[in-house]
Amino acid sequence: MEAFTERWVSGFAPLYDNSELGEISWVTTSVSPALQQLVIDGTLPRGSRVVDLACGPGVHSIFLARHGMRVTGVDRSETALRKARELAGFYSTDVDFVQGDILDVPLPDACADVVHDSFVYHNVRPEARETYAAEAARLLSPGGLFVLVGFSDRMTPGSGPIRLTSDDLVQPFLPHFKVEELRRFRNLPTEKRPDQWHWLGVFQRR
Repeated sequence: MEAFTERWVSGFAPLYDNSELGEISWVTTSVSPALQQLVIDGTLPRGSRVVDLACGPGVHSIFLARHGMRVTGVDRSETALRKARELAGFYSTDVDFVQGDILDVPLPDACADVVHDSFVYHNVRPEARETYAAEAARLLSPGGLFVLVGFSDRMTPGSGPIRLTSDDLVQPFLPHFKVEELRRFRNLPTEKRPDQWHWLGVFQRR
């Protein structure tokens, strides 16, 4: 099964091969304030084993590693992973980057305390959501957390990622998780998206 929407596969994923990171709109040097707050308040404590799904060039992986977590970033783009390793080297940060598909991650069962998804699930095909949720659950130890940040249905209208409803987020995960936190938050505005309404979801493995 293909994990990602056709728009991502044909329109966005090739940018890793054809563009410099600074030319890719979604690649920034910052992480969302919601993710930062999870680190600040101890929801994501130092020492946690983290799997960062579809990590791209590794910005979130490196952020979490620099805050004391043992991070494995997974992406199917070798070009993105090469750039992630370069960025980790720049920051002298130890992150293990692995090539793999988010629906069939080449890591063992219960290997993580946290599975992290920043701006991934909103590019997953609706028919692949339950498989994705099950794979995230497989990677987590019992009681572990799945943390998600993505576009909400209050986002500025436009093309690109799916604008997710609360049902889109909750229903595929309920067989394996209970909902610890689910809320919309305003992220930093951009010129094209002045109204950045995103979801934060925190789900605990049953």
